[in-house]
Amino acid sequence: MIMGNIDNANFLFLEKKIKDAITEYTQILDEDPTNLIALNNIGYALTKIKKFDDALKYYDKSLRIKPDDQIVLVNKISLFRKTGKFQDAIEICNKILDIRPNELIVLYHKLRLLKKLNMYEESNKICNKILSIYPNNIEIKNEFIK
Repeated sequence: MIMGNIDNANFLFLEKKIKDAITEYTQILDEDPTNLIALNNIGYALTKIKKFDDALKYYDKSLRIKPDDQIVLVNKISLFRKTGKFQDAIEICNKILDIRPNELIVLYHKLRLLKKLNMYEESNKICNKILSIYPNNIEIKNEFIK
């Protein structure tokens, strides 16, 4: 029954009924507190209504269960970016990139973080790395700081 509830919660989220989705995810977690999908999704939903501290608690709980969950780690990077915790976000980026150096979404997050920190030389290196993988990426070409 939990997967049906997850589907319902996800549907509510997609319908922009965020608080209703959070209620559904909470009910799922009441039944199964270690449900990784519900933990991640409630965290993501909470970021949409700017409850960043609450979202972080759910992401951290999920990562205690599965420390290398890349989806949760990327969501946590995004949360840190939104809350101005750029160094914390970069640390997570580096942790992932040490294992998977060509992970595009993480490279892109790191690029944006470095630019926020005015670290243009390093951000340009990330641009070059992404372009070495995806040479026709116009968006990344436009990210270069001259």
